[in-house]
Amino acid sequence: MISGICALSLIMLTQNAYAQTYEKESESGKVRFQCELEVPENWNGKEIPKFILESVHFVDSEKTYANFVEGKEILEHYNTPASDLYPEENYYVLADGTNVGIGMEFGVSTEKSAYYAQIGVTNTENMEKFTSATESIVNDQDAVQKVKETLENAGYAVENLVFQTSSLSADILREIENQYVAEGLLEESKRKPEWTNEDDVCIVYARQTVSGIPVYPELSVMAQALAYDTPESSPVVAVCSTRGIESLRVYGLYDFQEDGENVPLKGFDEIAATVETKYENLLDESTYTVTRAKFYERAYINEDQQYTAEPIWYLEINDNNSQKYVMLVNAETGKEIYLM
Repeated sequence: MISGICALSLIMLTQNAYAQTYEKESESGKVRFQCELEVPENWNGKEIPKFILESVHFVDSEKTYANFVEGKEILEHYNTPASDLYPEENYYVLADGTNVGIGMEFGVSTEKSAYYAQIGVTNTENMEKFTSATESIVNDQDAVQKVKETLENAGYAVENLVFQTSSLSADILREIENQYVAEGLLEESKRKPEWTNEDDVCIVYARQTVSGIPVYPELSVMAQALAYDTPESSPVVAVCSTRGIESLRVYGLYDFQEDGENVPLKGFDEIAATVETKYENLLDESTYTVTRAKFYERAYINEDQQYTAEPIWYLEINDNNSQKYVMLVNAETGKEIYLM
């Protein structure tokens, strides 16, 4: 099951004077809105602070090397030089089976992590498995604490991260593996020899917030497939078993500053009008329903190759053929942000 770990995890769902159920239908009936407006606590809907995105918060290379690699036997080492935008990349394969990546991303994985990865334990498609009555014996609070300590040992701050957890028992892991083999997604020879209680996992996800506003990372606008607000799209994803952290990857955390000014926001009626215009102009017989509307601060690289930030509305839209789409609208201008 999925659970929130700390009070911060309620930020995006806290009801305030602005938060409401938004229901509306276009004149033709082609476009409908039936969604909760997911907004930060103490948010008035009129303005927010203007944020300056100073940089991506990359891993602290020296600290990470000292904590995760130094003093251990290195079997293989791969290096990619730094570029104008990104730091030097180093990838280490250690004798104990651990892999460590230090650079644009930070990642660490154990020898057993492949068994979890090959059956997609962090994938949204497996979410229905998380409601199993057979609970993982891995304590979610302990798992989150281990992830926090690992992040701090790599030079990341954890104060503005919102954590979620999902638990999977060995029985459910075996069931997922069977399904993957049956569907031809996994070769029989690559099965894990045995799933035991020791393999139970708690999956930890974390998203960044700035002044209580969730951050929408730059990678999410690259394509529809990457745009969805799901746990697996979080910039921090970790798989924790009874043995400890089996895998952890971090990408898309940022350093923000407030510049003292405020950004005026369009009312949601104007945002809705942008959505309505887009879908009303489609020459098809489909009808479209907006089922989610969530306020974000978007981080991205602009045309001048500089990091910048802007407030947006993230919208999920379903058509009557069970297709789902994501649309982003600039909350200041009311204009659509096009996905690549």
